[in-house]
Amino acid sequence: MKSKVLAFFLIVFLVLAGCTSSKSKDNSTASSEKKRDSLVVAQASDAGTLDPQKQGKMPDMNILINMFDTLLTRDENNKLAPGLATEWKAIDDTTWQFKLRKDVKFHNGEPFNAEAVKFSIDRLNNPDTKSPIVELKTVKEVVVIDEYTVNLVTSASDPILPNKTVLFGGVMVPPNYIKEKGDDYFAQHPVGTGPYKFVSWQKDHQVVMEANPDYFRGAPKMKKLTFRVIPNLADMVAATKTGEVDIATSLTPDVATQLKSDSNVNVISTPWIRTFYMVIDTTKEGPMAKKEVRQAMNYAVNVKQIIDTVLGGHAQRVATIVPSQNFGVDKSIKPFKYNIEKAKKLLAQAGYPDGFSTEMDANNLDVDIVQAIAAELGKVGIKVKVNLMDGATLTNNIAAKKASPLYYLGNTGWTMDALSNFQSYIKSDRRYNAWKNAEADKLVDIEEQSIDSKTRLDAFSQIQKLLIDESPYLFLYQLDGLYGMSKDVEWKPNVMGVLNMYNASIK
Repeated sequence: MKSKVLAFFLIVFLVLAGCTSSKSKDNSTASSEKKRDSLVVAQASDAGTLDPQKQGKMPDMNILINMFDTLLTRDENNKLAPGLATEWKAIDDTTWQFKLRKDVKFHNGEPFNAEAVKFSIDRLNNPDTKSPIVELKTVKEVVVIDEYTVNLVTSASDPILPNKTVLFGGVMVPPNYIKEKGDDYFAQHPVGTGPYKFVSWQKDHQVVMEANPDYFRGAPKMKKLTFRVIPNLADMVAATKTGEVDIATSLTPDVATQLKSDSNVNVISTPWIRTFYMVIDTTKEGPMAKKEVRQAMNYAVNVKQIIDTVLGGHAQRVATIVPSQNFGVDKSIKPFKYNIEKAKKLLAQAGYPDGFSTEMDANNLDVDIVQAIAAELGKVGIKVKVNLMDGATLTNNIAAKKASPLYYLGNTGWTMDALSNFQSYIKSDRRYNAWKNAEADKLVDIEEQSIDSKTRLDAFSQIQKLLIDESPYLFLYQLDGLYGMSKDVEWKPNVMGVLNMYNASIK
């Protein structure tokens, strides 16, 4: 009898153990399934608003591009490609025509059509919207030709207007939803046509989205997409190592090195068009007003050494301020060669044989770079005091013309046309101009207004030759994009650095 009782309890134990094992296995499977269906992307900054027409920064667009579509996009070879528009052409010097998709609806069910395009661009350019987006300011009228054809009429020739509809200016918004709910509600509960739908937003923490099953390109592979805000890169690295984050973005070389040691993480280095330089304010009295001094500064800095050491090799030397991928770059123009003796000779010719003292402004995050540049300049007698500050303060000081004679700056030029690299900086009347040159002003007018590509290329080339001769900048490099990705993630970054996750998946 005793043996029968023991046998009974043994059977019960084995059954319960099997159930527990099965339950554990089911939980593991469920966890795995959840992992395969969701993706977490980390970036350092949150969006300021989820209204795509009231923001103008890449961190905002990185989130919004997953919920909204643009008229045009770019393919894997960085060429213009259909988005919400399937065809586009110039009707005349001041009219671009777009043919639209007929199978698209906003997330709330309202149709996307020519009226939605007119509403979107009219709203963008309405002064009451107070949009910081300037790319489509040349559009003076949006004409609806039929339900799926629209003309954009410009006040002057705009040769790259299609390029400008790839990101910020080209986002389409739902007319009826905004009219019914109002701007404030829309900014908190966005509705687009994109691959993901808005679920929730916890400011400075995360934005959660879910797959749009009716997306016109087909539903995305991931059912859930979360953008986590992690300002501290050390915290971002830790979250990536523990698997809380699938993709860590905008990594610095030193942080990327930390992740390389983790067997569960791939560190991806990819070409990026963000280009950095030191602005030399030529409009202020003193040494910077002389081009020999500015040329000397370019010869004095060993940019290659800074790329190899401070940046870990994750950057490419540029000749001026135009990245190598952008239309208009003149690849026959070569960067300044490091030549410390020539730098000293030019300083002496300018009347500064012993150098001089000056100040440099930069973002706190760029401390290693700017200190390295300051050290290089110190070798020829240019003593630089570095002023570090947050990015917003630096930008405000530059716009208010309160910045130091030197300041470190980066520009993406996301239209992939040199017009964008030059538009805010080169012409004398532009907001960030620190160099007055009548010839450059005329050349900017040509490249901004001519629709003939050869004419534009010639103007771009002449501007770049002027930049080398006049040296209103200390020319540096374009960075590589650095990402930390879980080894089971499949996603290919793009040269614009935009975090479009539609094609992302988990193996």
